[in-house]
Amino acid sequence: MVNNDQDAVCVILAGGPGNRMASGNTHKVCFPVAGKPAIVRAIDAYKQAGLTRFIVVVGYMAEQVISTVSEPHPEVSFVYQHDPRGTGHAASVAIEVLDSQGFEGEVIVVMGDAVIQPTVIRNLRKRFSLGNLDALVTTVSKKHRPNAGRVIRDTSGSILGIVEVPDIEMARTSGEKILVSGKALSAVQIDNQSNSANASLYAFRYPLLLKALKQLTPDNAQSEIYLTDTVEYIAQYGSVDTMLIPDVTDIMAFNTPAELLAIEDAIRSKESHARVTLGNQQRLETGALKPIGEWVQLFKSPPPDLRRRIGKIYGNDESLIKERLASLGKIAWLAMSQMVPEREVVVCRAPGRVNLMGRHIDHQGGYVNEMAVSREVLLVAAPRNDDLFTLTNMDSDRHPSREFRITEILDETSWGDWIDFIESVTVRQVLENGPKDWSHYARAPLLRLQHERPDLPLKGMDCIVGGNIPMGAGLSSSSALVVGFAEAAIALNGLNVTVRDFVDLCGEGEWFVGSRGGSADHAAIRTGLAGHVTRIGFFPFSIEDSIPMPPGIEILIIDSKEKAVKSRGAPARDIYNQRVATYKIAFQLLQQAWPPARGAMHFRDLIPDRLGVGISDLYQALARLPNRASRREIGRLLDIKGQQELNRVFESHRNIGPYDLRGVALYGLGECLRADQFAECLKSDNLQGVGQLMQTSHDGDRLYSYRADGTPRRYSVRTDDATLSRLANSKSDLSLQPGRYGCSTKKIDRIVDIVSATEGVVGAQLSGAGLGGCVMAMVHSGTKAVVVEKLEKAFSNHGKETPAIYDCKPVAGAGLIQ
Repeated sequence: MVNNDQDAVCVILAGGPGNRMASGNTHKVCFPVAGKPAIVRAIDAYKQAGLTRFIVVVGYMAEQVISTVSEPHPEVSFVYQHDPRGTGHAASVAIEVLDSQGFEGEVIVVMGDAVIQPTVIRNLRKRFSLGNLDALVTTVSKKHRPNAGRVIRDTSGSILGIVEVPDIEMARTSGEKILVSGKALSAVQIDNQSNSANASLYAFRYPLLLKALKQLTPDNAQSEIYLTDTVEYIAQYGSVDTMLIPDVTDIMAFNTPAELLAIEDAIRSKESHARVTLGNQQRLETGALKPIGEWVQLFKSPPPDLRRRIGKIYGNDESLIKERLASLGKIAWLAMSQMVPEREVVVCRAPGRVNLMGRHIDHQGGYVNEMAVSREVLLVAAPRNDDLFTLTNMDSDRHPSREFRITEILDETSWGDWIDFIESVTVRQVLENGPKDWSHYARAPLLRLQHERPDLPLKGMDCIVGGNIPMGAGLSSSSALVVGFAEAAIALNGLNVTVRDFVDLCGEGEWFVGSRGGSADHAAIRTGLAGHVTRIGFFPFSIEDSIPMPPGIEILIIDSKEKAVKSRGAPARDIYNQRVATYKIAFQLLQQAWPPARGAMHFRDLIPDRLGVGISDLYQALARLPNRASRREIGRLLDIKGQQELNRVFESHRNIGPYDLRGVALYGLGECLRADQFAECLKSDNLQGVGQLMQTSHDGDRLYSYRADGTPRRYSVRTDDATLSRLANSKSDLSLQPGRYGCSTKKIDRIVDIVSATEGVVGAQLSGAGLGGCVMAMVHSGTKAVVVEKLEKAFSNHGKETPAIYDCKPVAGAGLIQ
């Protein structure tokens, strides 16, 4: 983690004249870059990266620089450099002020004309802190900065110092050598020993920086005091490292009008590819934003055009359309009772979803086969002129009203990267103070959107929320809330977000509540098509296919009544996140020990066809993993690179025991293949193949199997060396290997076995992430009554709560009613 922001100061050097800009009226740092003064744009970025304390060194045209900065950033301090003698002298002026204040922390030094992406600052500070460094220098390839100082290393890779280009040229002309950390180097040797150029962004530990600055002299080609000379001193008495910036457009500077124009082009290009951009509200003005009183009348007596649009969402089932219109009318009435009829609102819906095949693998890049279902969240949202969000739930007994400002959390913590933010003390306290609070699923997408674009403050909303998705039942009621609030916020704030980015942002946003899942649920909720199963790919996100449900086939959702709660601190959350972590650990170990895996990007890439290896090779590779391993054992097995990532992996969950590396890996690889095969079986009406895939998939989560008399016994899958050797020798079909993910429950296993044995059932399996929730069954029409009868008989005889059964029709994905 980075240092506390109060222990860091950003020193911006803006005292030089910048003569090559050829302007006697405007200081270089005050030139507009894409419509905003360069130094103002820079401080905006530094704040987004979490910095809060700034000292700007001024000199030439000081009044203009001070007035330009002070209006948007009144908290910035200024110091005056009376005699401009170089960057090292300018830094010394600022350091003198810090010295008088007894400062001892981290010093970020940057040039005033720099245009830097916030991620660069965040990564710099993180690398500096984790490396326990005294200095960290950013670099770029020297071909991109031919006039920037060269970073010199010795033959072992240790940093010797930085040599400025004018000094190299003087040595080249004179034939003299340059002394760098006691080594005399010619101009040719310097060129040979440096592949990187200084990017002029530094992080320093204050005490050693102070000593280094006092050693500087102007003994160089330009007779200036170079800040870069501090690197040589710190390399001798402390620890120095470099951080390469791969994308040179992430850290840019300008000395000429032509360079300024190039920066503007790069910024506009980045903004055009931003995940969240400003759009226009024409779509809202022409259909979605209406007075609440008008919505009430429309739902009561829908005109033909609205009726047609509703039909496209819910299909041709008239009873379903009638029921959904009644629900829309009910929530509209409630909204009107709390607002004046003239208040303009949007009405948004976000369906639940069921995953027919491809469980637990979306975060590993596997395909999923999902269906948006007719149980959904409804949301009426009215825009506000401030940043307050008010939430009223129709089920007020279980979900009391809430209000919040997202800036209340963001203002109290760093604008570091998203993972750092959601793992911060502030976020943990918010979740601990309100465990299982339904409003966290509203905060999640709003915080993610605001974190993505902190320069576009989100406007608040007054929201009325309702719906009929059973909570904790594996139908993604929480993800539906996330998607619904994201849809409303994007619409009412006039934002543009592509479908791909929408799905990613919602998936990342839900990490706020503590889970570390993927975005398959959000993708299905957002992209569903009425009457179809959607095949979705990840990394990159893509809609691969929409497959019509076979005629005469229905989906039943059987609620076990066991709630799966994945909120922070709950045991289910730790189990769920531990399984995800097991994938990551197994992947790292395989890449380390098995050469074919080293080029893989995601766990799904370990499938033999993707790697170009035989199935026997894969089984043999899995045998290189320990069967089960503790945290300590894993730490000993991973190389240094793997160990650096291990702490973050472990931070997502408590230590709940050994990691089942072989079992989880075998499940994940088999499920990736099953998800591929499922779509083809569905297209060809191969229902027997569908049923076999569902059975194997559920066995991967199974904890118990049941004898004919209903008595349970522990279910086990062997992954010992002998079993893997046998599988390798027989070249056994990987899709038939259930592996061992273990997220079912005793009751869910019982339901699956009862339903699977019922005539007219194609297949049944766990639905959703598991640890409670629902069973999904694919059945022939007319089978529901038989299933109900068998379940009632099995559970009522044992005095247990009978599972509930819901019909779920495939409907269209989330969106605004227009």
